[in-house]
Amino acid sequence: MASIINSISFKNFFNYYGEFEDNRYELDEGINIIVADNGAGKSKFFNAFLWLFYDQILDSDTKKKINIKNAGVKVVSDKAKSETSINNYVECGVMLEYTSGTRYKYQIIKSFSATRIDEQITDEKSWQFVMNDIEVNKTELVLHRYKPVYDEDEKTRIINGLIMKAFRKYSFLQGEEVDDIIDFSKKESIEEAVENLTDIKKYEQIHELLEEFKGRAFKDLQKQLKANNAQNERFDSAVSEKENIENQLDQEKNKLEQWNETLQAAQDEKNELDKLYANAEKRKELDDKLKPLRKRLREKQEEFETFLDRINNRFFDGNFAWIALGFENEIEKFRELNDKYIESRYEKKALKEVEDNPNEYFHFLPENSPDSVSLQNMIDDEHCYVCNREAKKGTPEYKNIIKLKNRPKDKQSEKPFVKNDLKNFFGELQINAQPFYNKFDGIRDSIIKTKEKENELIENIEKLKSRIKSIDDDRNSILITGHDAEQSARDIINNYTGAVRRMENANSKINDIIIPKTNKLKKDLKAINDEIKSINKSNDIPNGFNENYEVLSDLEEASNKAKERVFDGMIDLLEKHANVHFKNLIKNNDLSGGILKFEKNPNGLINFNYLDSNGNSVYGSSEGFQRMKKFSVVMAIISANNAEYNYPLLADAPISAFGEGFTEGFFEAIGDVFPQSIVLVKELYKREEDIKINELGKKLLKDPKVKTMYVNHVPENAEQIDLVTTQTKLK
Repeated sequence: MASIINSISFKNFFNYYGEFEDNRYELDEGINIIVADNGAGKSKFFNAFLWLFYDQILDSDTKKKINIKNAGVKVVSDKAKSETSINNYVECGVMLEYTSGTRYKYQIIKSFSATRIDEQITDEKSWQFVMNDIEVNKTELVLHRYKPVYDEDEKTRIINGLIMKAFRKYSFLQGEEVDDIIDFSKKESIEEAVENLTDIKKYEQIHELLEEFKGRAFKDLQKQLKANNAQNERFDSAVSEKENIENQLDQEKNKLEQWNETLQAAQDEKNELDKLYANAEKRKELDDKLKPLRKRLREKQEEFETFLDRINNRFFDGNFAWIALGFENEIEKFRELNDKYIESRYEKKALKEVEDNPNEYFHFLPENSPDSVSLQNMIDDEHCYVCNREAKKGTPEYKNIIKLKNRPKDKQSEKPFVKNDLKNFFGELQINAQPFYNKFDGIRDSIIKTKEKENELIENIEKLKSRIKSIDDDRNSILITGHDAEQSARDIINNYTGAVRRMENANSKINDIIIPKTNKLKKDLKAINDEIKSINKSNDIPNGFNENYEVLSDLEEASNKAKERVFDGMIDLLEKHANVHFKNLIKNNDLSGGILKFEKNPNGLINFNYLDSNGNSVYGSSEGFQRMKKFSVVMAIISANNAEYNYPLLADAPISAFGEGFTEGFFEAIGDVFPQSIVLVKELYKREEDIKINELGKKLLKDPKVKTMYVNHVPENAEQIDLVTTQTKLK
């Protein structure tokens, strides 16, 4: 029967503040989903199992696993620490309950206490930690009353019964760890999987023994042959040829090892770059799009800056005269005031001149004779307003008026008649303003058109920025964590294609040259061994030596074939199961069909390839796609086992690289392989929704395979000391 986790509870464990009953998750057989945004307790939840199985936690600061004994101050809830006074203590723990079979239910509690001895709550020196012995209890399902287990071996058996050590790497996944579960560039990785599913280790041990016995038997036989054929030229020649062939085989073996090293190095590089290659191509494609867009943006921004500079000039430029906007009525006011000023000015001037030179004004003319201004008006109008007669240009009357106007004055004796004469100031003001008030009718249209141009430029700039940001976001979303950010997409592509080329070259050397030559040498060796046997039969050698060697040779060959048959059979079985799971995982995605192919290399490595419908290898798939391939193999290892898989899946952020189609396929597929799944995800969280899950989350909520769904919450904008995780059970 499968092990099913019934519940897990936390006590002051990270931001799970409070007692066990305050932080309890009831779980069930089938799929269990805990949805949480960043910082809401996903990794902390997973850390409980790390502590349970390995006495470790994942340090979120260093992204490394550290022993719980070195991390006590980080593990205890900050809120609980702050509420603990000096010389008092706080308890921290995890409690898990699970059933296995139909008779017993088990309870496992790991805990420690922390006594505060100083003020600084986040300083490890302010606390003394005491790790408690692990507490294991069990009860019969019909009694529901736990009894403690004291025997250490039984405690270990109960803990291992939750997930056996050999299968934890397939059941206990965190983020990108799934990428490292199966490393097909390392022979031991796939062999470990096969060993967990078969008894191939026994075949290997038998083969090693028989190979050793065969070698000893040949040495004994060779001694007898040499002793009985010391003068036999044919035998000496055959033995010499045999040794020569064996030396050549050793040389070819060394070459094979060297080329295998080259092949494996290229395979390692290709595998490392595999998840980067498609992203690099996408990044290069996006970079090619960004380059002209950024150039256009710079040009538009420069155009906008020039445009803004020109706007300032338009206030004072007579061609636009924006500064005159709103002064239309002021022109008439200015004229009226200026006319009054001129009239008053001339009055003052005339009075001053009359006062200073009365004869000049009254000797030649009768009373009420005109002043210079009036004379100028009379000249302009060709009319004498004194006698009310015409004075046409050229007539004696006209000339006389001009003569009167131009009568000589003593400029040197002219005296100022006002304190500040502003005639020229107002005159120049009127002259300078003339271009502005001539533009009154077009100012508003000019401003409107300029504003429209400004809006057009801003809109173009914002569109370019938005487009660039969208492409930048797409580009940033495909960057690979842990990869050198300075390495260009082109370098990745070149390195990837170079690795593939070296793989092809190494494979060509191995398969086209070394393997054929090795096979020929093996045939030659078999032939020379047969010849030595025939020589032996013609000589007086005890039958036991020959029979012993021949029997052991046959047994060694048979055991090697049996080992390879078991290994190859399991590889074929894994391939079959992996393809079934892979199709289920990708069925909701827009990917074309294809198959996963396991191909055994001459050096015993397994090439894990994805082939299209024509049998061509497909390289450079996305990170999510690569993870799907690996996860399909993990599921194949489990489902290929003859016995039903009896352990739950515990996964933290396994779908972080998946799109919605992959995510949906993932949840559909795991229910067919694992008896229970506990999956911690952020991708289903949506802050704006009342129940805090997105549309896919709501769809999964209705799925009968999903037995429970929780949403974790933390207070908005809370300080670390007030960070407390609470949960809502949606199902």
